[in-house]
Amino acid sequence: MMHRVHARAVATAAALAILVPCASGCPSESPPEDPDDDAGSSAVSLTVGEGSLTAGGMKFDVGGGEASSGADDGGPKVGCKLVDVVIAIDNSSSMQEEIEALAGPVFDSFPQTLLDINNGLDDFQLGVIDACNAPPFLHDTGAGGGCGYSTGKNFMSSSSPALLTEYECVTQLTPDGYMGQADECSGDNDDEQPANTAADVVSAPAANGPNAGFVRDDAVLFIVAITDEDEQPVPQRSAQEIADTIIAAKGSIDNVVFLGIGGDSSCDGPYGSADEAAMLREVSNIFVAADRGVWWDLCQGDLEAAFQSALMVVDSACQDFTPVG
Repeated sequence: MMHRVHARAVATAAALAILVPCASGCPSESPPEDPDDDAGSSAVSLTVGEGSLTAGGMKFDVGGGEASSGADDGGPKVGCKLVDVVIAIDNSSSMQEEIEALAGPVFDSFPQTLLDINNGLDDFQLGVIDACNAPPFLHDTGAGGGCGYSTGKNFMSSSSPALLTEYECVTQLTPDGYMGQADECSGDNDDEQPANTAADVVSAPAANGPNAGFVRDDAVLFIVAITDEDEQPVPQRSAQEIADTIIAAKGSIDNVVFLGIGGDSSCDGPYGSADEAAMLREVSNIFVAADRGVWWDLCQGDLEAAFQSALMVVDSACQDFTPVG
C-alpha cells in the first residue's frame, strides 16, 4: 500500500539519486553501456520495490520487468498502453513557485518517464487546468495567447513534436484558459478546488463537450491536484463524493491514480507558506487506501520526488489494468 510513509521513502531515495552526479564508471546494476552508444546516460539506478528510480539522466525507470502471465490463458498480461493525465493547479498568487517547478524540474523527465510505464506506452494525453471548475474545460490558452496544440483539441498528446512548447505555454496559467473564456470563479475561495475541478473535467457534461476524447476507455487516468490552501468545492461536495465522481469516469478505482499535493499542516516550506489541506488529503487517502494514490506534503517540497512516487503507482495500475465493461 502506498501510504505517505512509503511515498516519503521513495522520495528520499530519489532525492539522494538526484544529489549524486554519476560519471561514466559509476557502479550500476545494469551491464556497462557500449562506449560507442551515443545515448549513454551516466545515471545512478536505485531499486525501489519492483521498479527503479534513475537520476541524473533523462528518466526514472519505473518499468516492472517482464510482463506477467495472464490468469485465463497463460499468455502475457499486456495491461494498459495509454494514460490520460490531468494536472489541476491552484493558480493563486502564492502558488507561483510551485507552478514554476511544475513547468521546470518536474516536467524535465516526466514525458519520457511516463512513456516507459509498463515497459512502454503507445502514448499519453495531457490536460492542464487551473483549480476553477466554472467552467471545467481543459486549457488551450496561456497568458501569452493560444497554445496551438497539435491535437487541434484542448489537450496535448505525447506524440506532438512540440509537446514541451505546448506545455510551457499552457502552464503560464490564465483565468481565460479555454479559448479565451473567462473563469466564473470569484477569485476568493472557489478557485482553489483542484480535485473537485479534475473530477468535473472527466465527467459529463464537460467530458462529452469541450473535453470530449480526453478520457479513453483503454487508458489509466492519472490526476494531479495541487494547492497551498485546501480543497473548497463549489457547490459543496464531500471528499468521498469527489473521489466517487472521479472513479465513476473510469468504472473502477483500480484504473485511476491520484496524486494530491498540499500542506499536511500549516507551514512555511520550500515553496513558501501553505495551509493545512485537510480535505485534499482526505480525497488522496481514499486512493492511497486502494493502492492507487499518493498524498504529498507540500511543506517538505521536492515536487520532483512527488511525481516520481506517483509514477510508481501509475506503473502498477497500468500493469494491472483491465478495461471495465
